[in-house]
Amino acid sequence: MSSDYFEWAKYNDDVMIIDDIPWHVRNKMLMPIPLPHEIKNVNPQKVKLALKKTKALLAHWTTQWDREESEWWWTCCDKKDYDIESIKHQSGRRGILKGLSNCEVKRISPEDFAHLTYKIFYNSLKSYGYKKIPSYEEYYNDIIYKSQFKGFELWGAFTKGRIAAYAACIVLKDAVSLGSTKSDRELNYLYPNNALFFHITKHYLRDRGMKYVTNGYRTLLHPTSINDFLIRLGYRKIFGKLNVELSSAAKLIASIKFVKSLSNIDFIKNKFPLQTAQINGFLKLLEINHSFSTQ
Repeated sequence: MSSDYFEWAKYNDDVMIIDDIPWHVRNKMLMPIPLPHEIKNVNPQKVKLALKKTKALLAHWTTQWDREESEWWWTCCDKKDYDIESIKHQSGRRGILKGLSNCEVKRISPEDFAHLTYKIFYNSLKSYGYKKIPSYEEYYNDIIYKSQFKGFELWGAFTKGRIAAYAACIVLKDAVSLGSTKSDRELNYLYPNNALFFHITKHYLRDRGMKYVTNGYRTLLHPTSINDFLIRLGYRKIFGKLNVELSSAAKLIASIKFVKSLSNIDFIKNKFPLQTAQINGFLKLLEINHSFSTQ
């Protein structure tokens, strides 16, 4: 296992080593830090023990990377010749050209990044119903801390000196994970996301020879068009098998029959948008996991 994974693990919370692979807890879920093409054999019994130690609600991981079509996928780009000419979608090419004509994409220093992006970051989390949003100082310190990792690379798309979109990229061995990626909604008409994703994807695949760039597994928490957007830019779904282990608490939640109907009541959804999204995401994860047992 690459030393990059263990080095990046230092900048994550609640890290566990399972079968010589670093895992971490995020959003009460225990997941491997290595990207999915590196995950081969995982001992479920060891994962169960790690769940008890970390007090995470559940663990999930991907195996059988690039298998036949399934309900579980990661959105990735692995075109070695990635460029505008290699993108099949006409609307994708058109959006990129518009974005590049309006925006300049460049790397940003950690100090400047925190200052430039905090407002976009704050507004984005607020729109999703988050109540406890990190302060600027917390956000700044987190960016500075993670930037000590050599593979933590920060990018922005600028128009007339104003940042319109940003991405925090995590380079792990031979692939790249797109961490936080957000944009200023007031400037989306200038197509900054198109310019940003195109530029960084081309940079990592062609200039640096990475295996693939990914924005992660399919979204579960809230509605988003990001996956369709990326596919128009030349990305594709890489399918895998979803593996899940539940804690005792998660098993209890899953066994309560009215939880699903309760989370779909309009009053509940409007009053507790983040909590209901989390419950529905949890139930969707179980549904996808169950689909593999019927194959």
